[in-house]
Amino acid sequence: MKIKLIILFILFIVLIVNSRSDAQDVVINEILYDSEGSDKGCFVELFGKPDLKLNDYKLIGVNGDKGQAYGEIKLSGHTIPPDGFFVIAQDKNVLNADMIDFNADYQNGPDNIELWYMDKKVDSVGYGDFTNAVFTGEGTPTLDLSGYSIGRRKDGFDSNDNSVDFVGLATLSPGSSNWPGVSVERKEKLASIWGFIKKN
Repeated sequence: MKIKLIILFILFIVLIVNSRSDAQDVVINEILYDSEGSDKGCFVELFGKPDLKLNDYKLIGVNGDKGQAYGEIKLSGHTIPPDGFFVIAQDKNVLNADMIDFNADYQNGPDNIELWYMDKKVDSVGYGDFTNAVFTGEGTPTLDLSGYSIGRRKDGFDSNDNSVDFVGLATLSPGSSNWPGVSVERKEKLASIWGFIKKN
């Protein structure tokens, strides 16, 4: 009887460990928050460990104006696909959408989007001019663009500095790799190959 209880206890611990996500296994990878014209087809793409369960994960917008939270999207019940990309779309206009939530239309900059696991913030992106605004991203903000998405220089790469990790993408790539590609160094200026870009 005692051995059975020990075995059951071990199995219970194993199940708990296996059901928990490693919060470092997923990051915000690409964001379109200001599409051409009226905002349609906006999205947030995550990149992470294939088959990672997103239970207890959520996205939250943080207004750059007063730092107020808004637009919470709960991700429980979803799993990152085998290719590592998980796309939260505003509507059906987004290719490769894994879930649809109208809150995926986050505000123009200066603004922030945070990824939380339970009570821990595991990733955050701030975009725009935060001279007189509340920044909750990592390091320093990345650029604020209209009509383009912002994405990591290489999928999943995270130096904990938004200005280093994110560039404007000339071509939207929800559910697929950001690399290689042409990037937007700043509005209306296309830079050539990412390898030649040192700063935003």
